[in-house]
Amino acid sequence: MAYKSAHGVDDMVMLSKIAQDSIVDNLKKRYAADSIYTYIGNVLIAMNPFKLIKSLYTERTLLEYRGKYRYELQPHVYAVADDMYRLMLSEGVNQCVIISGESGAGKT
Repeated sequence: MAYKSAHGVDDMVMLSKIAQDSIVDNLKKRYAADSIYTYIGNVLIAMNPFKLIKSLYTERTLLEYRGKYRYELQPHVYAVADDMYRLMLSEGVNQCVIISGESGAGKT
């Protein structure tokens, strides 16, 4: 049995069934709880909340993610950015992040 929560799971690899209905259900739960970031393995899924979520992009939030491993805190774009930065420094090679989405979806 997979881990279940009223607010969904942080990483969808923890779902007991990786299928469209369970993925959509998990994303709906997280969206309703203003948790707009969700992992599926190494991939970060970001949903546009179409509203301001306070403390999501503050200096304090940025500092909380600095130097932390991806799974120490809730999924966030800051976790991915910090992970890529640390890998770039430790491995000495360039890193690549692919950002994909529909026009007007908030990728900027």
